Amino acid sequence: MEDQKMRPARYLSLFMVTALLFAGTACNKFVVKNVDYSHKIESVLTPDETGSVTDVRHGISFNINPFLKQEFGEDSSHTVDEVRLIRDSKGYYFITANDFKHVYVMEPEKSELKLENRIKVSDSGLNAPAFNMRDTMVQLIQSDSNTVVTLSAKGKIKQEEQS
Repeated sequence: MEDQKMRPARYLSLFMVTALLFAGTACNKFVVKNVDYSHKIESVLTPDETGSVTDVRHGISFNINPFLKQEFGEDSSHTVDEVRLIRDSKGYYFITANDFKHVYVMEPEKSELKLENRIKVSDSGLNAPAFNMRDTMVQLIQSDSNTVVTLSAKGKIKQEEQS
């Protein structure tokens, strides 16, 4: 008779121990450190008629129209033929285009790109810009002025004339 009364208590304690073991292992986070998110080569994307661009190689698509409004104003009908995109080692996207005065540094979020920084790189607008990756830094090459601007998510690091 005693054994039958003890059986439910044993099952309950066995259940509790098992539950605690599973809960303990579920709380451990699996983390991989020192991930390099960079794209070593820029992507040159062509907007469709709605302003959407897609980089199949790197698996990202977004609409360029909000950038155009930021760059040229709400009422502007300005369009761009190509969008320049590169990603740094920390995962930030650097985006610019012809006639832009800025490089937009965007942080990926869940189904969105959030502005991290807007870096002014030209007073008159870029002409044929190109991105390049050097070590962990992003370079913006301004071919019309032979200028190379080294960028980070925080802003300009240095600007130099190339010969």
